[in-house]
Amino acid sequence: MSLAIDCDAVEAVLLADGWHGVVNHSFAIVPYEFVWQGEVVLGGGQVKGLPANGAQWVEENGDTVTCPLTAVLAIRWSRPQPET
Repeated sequence: MSLAIDCDAVEAVLLADGWHGVVNHSFAIVPYEFVWQGEVVLGGGQVKGLPANGAQWVEENGDTVTCPLTAVLAIRWSRPQPET
């Protein structure tokens, strides 16, 4: 059994500084890299201990947050309720 988390249903992400809201179903797990002047200077997974994947989402104020996946402490999400 796995903990299947529906990325489209993520409402908030817990980082070391607290909960971060996610808007417009924007949560995604993606490979990441650091770019400087259009050139990749460091890609995830290139350094031992640095994960290849990161999490990214948009917050209510319009800011985009990106972090290594290992920085995520918890995810709050809700399943759609069945129609009655």
